[in-house]
Formats: sequence, structure tokens, C-alpha cells
Amino acid sequence: MRQTSDLPTRGAISRAALSSVLGAVLTVSLSACSGESGDGEDATLTAAQVCDATLDSPAAASLKRMGATDKFKELPGTNEAGEPNRFSLKRAATGVNEGPAEQDKCTVFTSTDESGHPLIEVSFTAEGHAPTPDASAEPAGSVLYPIGVYAKTNAKNSATIYFRCPTKDLMYVNASLYSAPDQTSPKTTDHDLMVVLNSVSRALAKQLGCTSQADLPAQVTR
Repeated sequence: MRQTSDLPTRGAISRAALSSVLGAVLTVSLSACSGESGDGEDATLTAAQVCDATLDSPAAASLKRMGATDKFKELPGTNEAGEPNRFSLKRAATGVNEGPAEQDKCTVFTSTDESGHPLIEVSFTAEGHAPTPDASAEPAGSVLYPIGVYAKTNAKNSATIYFRCPTKDLMYVNASLYSAPDQTSPKTTDHDLMVVLNSVSRALAKQLGCTSQADLPAQVTR
């Protein structure tokens, strides 16, 4: 008598293996289409998405020129309070009167960066006083801009804006941007830094309810 076997046939094994492979491919494809890495910790962002989507079109173009790419990432993980390290405009507005450790910063890297040096790092601090623009007193490499109360760039490495925005008992907000020299492309200009900082600052001023006092223009000119 011919005996039957409980073992799967070769055809069944092949079909099962094929089904498993196709399922894995589909999962990877869906993950790729979502624009995020598998663990969600290192999502790839466009220039328009970084810094809580506060970059307008000119600022996004400037950031792409600075990084020579349109693929970026922010700090992954969470802080000590369990909040995402990725920048939040609301948290930045809440933290302007706090110390550096409590302030929310927008730290952006190119998507392929492994150095840990930021393409840009933007922060905001409430201040009681603001500098007075004086071109004759500025060091070489600095460029003053008619923005807010006081605004300048220092070569291609940093930008600063003081704008009027009362918070608690302080009258101004100091917006600052730092860019690591080894991260910017040769096509970067000081104007790019100011355009990016001004765009994020305009969004923060709106969040704080001081747009009319801030004097932050929609278009940056020298």
C-alpha cells in the first residue's frame, strides 16, 4: 500500500517562501514610500519640513543651497522630559524665558551626515536689551541687515536677530543661527543664513503674538 506523508510538498514550500519574500518586499516598499526610516528615529525631511515647517519658499531654497541637498534630518530621540528632540514651535515659544537647557532648538543635519555637526542650529532667548546697529563698530566679515531692532551675519557661520517681542518682563527676543563651517556648501552666502533665521523668527513672533512689533520682513534685503 502507498503511504501518505504529512510533510509539505516541494511546491508548497516554494509557494510559502515566495509569499514570505513578497511580503517582506511590500513592507520595505511601504516604509520607503512613507519617507521615514524603519525605526522612525531618523526620518528624512525636506527643507520645507524642518524646524516645524517654519521655512518659507526663499528660506527652504537657501537651506537647500547651504546643504547642497533637499534631504535633511533633525535630532532623533527624546529629551529628559520625554519630549521629542525634533523642534517644536510651541515649545520654543514657551521656553524663550527659560535657561539654555530648557530652550527648544532647531538642529538640522543633512540626511547623510555622520559628523554630528549641524548644518544649522536655531535658538531663541528673551532679552532685556538689544544692541544698537553701528556698522563702524562691527568686526570684519559682519554684515548688518535692516531687520528687527538689530540683525547681522558673521561671515557664513552665524546670524543674529534681535526683535521686539515682550515676554514676561523682557522686551526683546534674540534669535540666533549657527552653521558648522564643515557642513555648508561653497555656494552658501551670508544672505542664506539670514533668510533662514528670519523665516523661523517670523513664525515664532506669530506664535508669541508679537508680529506687529517684531518688524521681521517677508523678504530679506540688505
